[in-house]
Amino acid sequence: MISNGKEERGHLLVSSVMGQEGDQTFQSNYSIVYRQGEHDKVLLELPAYLFVQPSDKKLSFKKVNFKDADVYILAPQYQTGHGLEGYVFAIDKQSGDVFSLEIIKKGHVSKTLVYSESEPFPYIQNEQLVVHPPIGAGTPEEDTKDVFYKLDLINKLLVAE
Repeated sequence: MISNGKEERGHLLVSSVMGQEGDQTFQSNYSIVYRQGEHDKVLLELPAYLFVQPSDKKLSFKKVNFKDADVYILAPQYQTGHGLEGYVFAIDKQSGDVFSLEIIKKGHVSKTLVYSESEPFPYIQNEQLVVHPPIGAGTPEEDTKDVFYKLDLINKLLVAE
């Protein structure tokens, strides 16, 4: 993740759904870049994006392994009160190609995967990504069930079953 220009650093003055008092904030125009040797490939642009984290330690991508690809999830916030949003990237194990994935759920296309802040983190079961949805007051019962996503490497998608 590379800042394109000036990066503003700050902190939260009070606790909120975004984080706890004193959490670090980082805001800039960011590029998510895959670097292999001397070659860089821009995977995603995040203009005027705000990251909130408990400290200024390097952010880690969480990794899950499909048979045909390694999939990485980057969540800019660690808490939100309404589910975490993660950007999803894949490395095709056969071709070595690296790209961002779009998410399709109920006919809607999104750049982010939304999942519960509570455990467990999305995981692989029977070659599907199992995601626990965020649940809050008023969430319809049909939206409280785990969502299963199939990886479509050809079209660069995660598709809800």
